[in-house]
Amino acid sequence: MKRFQFLTGFLCGALLFCVFPTVASAASNIMATISNQAIYVDGQRVSLTAYQIGGNNYVKLRDIGEAVGFNVYWDGASVQVESDKPYTGLAPESQPTQQVPAAPTELTEENVRTAIMALRDIYPTNTPYPAPYRSTSSGPYGEVNSNCAGWAILCSDTAFGDLPWRRVDRPRWEQIRAGDLIEYADGTNHHVVVVLSRTSEYVSTTESGTNNKARWGGQYPQWWLEGQPTYILYTRYPE
Repeated sequence: MKRFQFLTGFLCGALLFCVFPTVASAASNIMATISNQAIYVDGQRVSLTAYQIGGNNYVKLRDIGEAVGFNVYWDGASVQVESDKPYTGLAPESQPTQQVPAAPTELTEENVRTAIMALRDIYPTNTPYPAPYRSTSSGPYGEVNSNCAGWAILCSDTAFGDLPWRRVDRPRWEQIRAGDLIEYADGTNHHVVVVLSRTSEYVSTTESGTNNKARWGGQYPQWWLEGQPTYILYTRYPE
């Protein structure tokens, strides 16, 4: 369970002052200052804007939802918290529907790359993809995924359809091709990225963080990936 190491107190935008005018009047003389209190999630320090009021720290509920991983949104009448769903900040009807272009008919690296890059027009950087993503087949992370795994499987399904998966532990650099997934872990961080291209020194990637938003333009050096304790390739190219 994710826990916060800060004093209790939550503030969701200006909702308190909009809904309860008597409280707003009473609070008009309260002074708020930016708090320098460190905030941690599962032992990792996170960057959240906190306000100190009356000796307590107040953080926006929306910011907490994004940091911890539950959804918070305004439906036009009230604040909704969905503890079992990843953060999007959007009401269900406002969230993007699952859009996946058809997989290419000829399986070449260029066609695979083109199919995945077409997703950039639908989900540019910092655009939420439809999480949790439901795969067309049971991949290395199951059929329903969110965060980095959800985006990786969505990209892979786009390029390969329902082709079967192969796992390669500690792959040789020349084995990596466009559309492959690279998973790495160092005991603390665990992540999976989608390869767009490979040079002699690094791979260019697309990926998602814990906010279920697509990111484009990442690069991972060969020396760094091969130095990770866990280094796995998932591919759908036939042997």
